[in-house]
This record gives sequence, structure tokens and C-alpha cells, in this order.
Amino acid sequence: MPPKTVSVTGFKNSGKTRVVEALVKELSSRGYKVGTLKHTADDIVLDSPGKDTSRHREAGSVATGILQENTTALFLDQKVTLHQAAEKLGAIDYLVIEGFKTVDTHARIIVPREDEEVEKLDNGLVIATVKVPESKYEGKALNLDESAKLADLVEEKAYPMLPGLNCHSCGYDDCRSMGAALLGGESKLDLCVGYRTDGTLKVNGVDVPMNNFIRKAMQNVVIGFVKTLKGAEEAKKVELTFEVIDNE
Repeated sequence: MPPKTVSVTGFKNSGKTRVVEALVKELSSRGYKVGTLKHTADDIVLDSPGKDTSRHREAGSVATGILQENTTALFLDQKVTLHQAAEKLGAIDYLVIEGFKTVDTHARIIVPREDEEVEKLDNGLVIATVKVPESKYEGKALNLDESAKLADLVEEKAYPMLPGLNCHSCGYDDCRSMGAALLGGESKLDLCVGYRTDGTLKVNGVDVPMNNFIRKAMQNVVIGFVKTLKGAEEAKKVELTFEVIDNE
């Protein structure tokens, strides 16, 4: 199962990183494996100019890695989606994201600097509001030192990141609406195309929505062929992966 995911969202210099630090420390102290991702609009240098990896990339490498005894760094000179980046983090229990104000695929913690920012940050998926010491926000919120209460909420409310397809296969208008229903206890994760147990389809690594008729028809065709094969007569779970070869 993919990790439960929550984002810590606020405007610049709101104290997001301190909230992420506090939450990661608390979840880690409870024995969970925690991964983090950060979004930034700033054009910052991710590699050290003149170092070996930087020289590799300047020479034309589009994917470069550096491995140490207990640390690995990868530099990919391409844009990847939030979901693709999350998959690179490996087996973790929780994913804590800093930023991504426009993404509606997971639960959210907001860190407002003042009262009027709450409406701009609230996308209907907010599970907590955190106030840092210098904030001018005067509404109800957890304080930065209440990381245990914050982690309790994340344990209770957070759910695995939804695909962001807005495909309606779950019966909701979009992933945000599905997430709100999950937070309210009104829906189940296996209604989502990315987590269905009755068959999913991935093309180029991306979930593709199928309605019930298409899903059932595809299952019947595949199972019909599979059960003719020796050793597969009692198939219970089938995984089929192949590359499409263009013969034109």
C-alpha cells in the first residue's frame, strides 16, 4: 500500500518547514518510516558547481547519481510529477509534502501567517491548522509545540495520495471531492481507480480509468486466455505487463 500522505501548505516564510520538521520527528519517534518532498518556485542550484556530479551533467548526462555508504542522491534533468517523485522514495509509511498549494490529492495541514490566508489555503481537505510563534493568525489552531496532537490527526485522517485523474470512476466529481468524502468517512479508498482490487490498468506507468463494463470485459478476455495455459488453470490473481512494439 502506498504511504499515507499529508501536505504542509502556506505562503512564503509562513513556518512550513518548522512544522514539517516537528511532524516528521514525531512520526519517526513512533516507529514510522517517513519520506518528504518539497516544492519550490525558486530557481535554486541543486548541485554543487564544479563537483564531479555537476561536471557529469554538464558533459551531457541527463540522469546522474552519487552513492555513499548510507546516502544516495539522484539528479534527473527532467520534470517529474509529484506521484513519480513519491514512487522514487521507496517503502515508507508516511509521506509529508511541503508546499504544492494547487494539488488536491491528499490531506492538508495549513500554516497561515494571518487570518485572511486561511480561505486561500483551505481546499476542503484540511485536517489541521498550525500556528507558529510569530504568526498573526488569531483563529483556532495547534501550536508548533503540539506535534503529538498533530501526528495523532495525521494518523487518524491521512490517506494515500489519489491519482489526480479526476476521472469520475469513483462516483465523485474529482479527486478533491473523493478526498473530502474519505476524510468524512463517507467513502472507501478502493473506489479509486488507483486502488481498486477488482482490476486496474496502467499505461506508461500511469493509472487509466475504466468503467465497470470495460473492466469486466477486459478481465473476461484475459482470464479466458490465461486459463488455457498449463499451470494457470486456477488463476486467482493475474499481472500482465508488456511493451508495445510499433511494427510500422
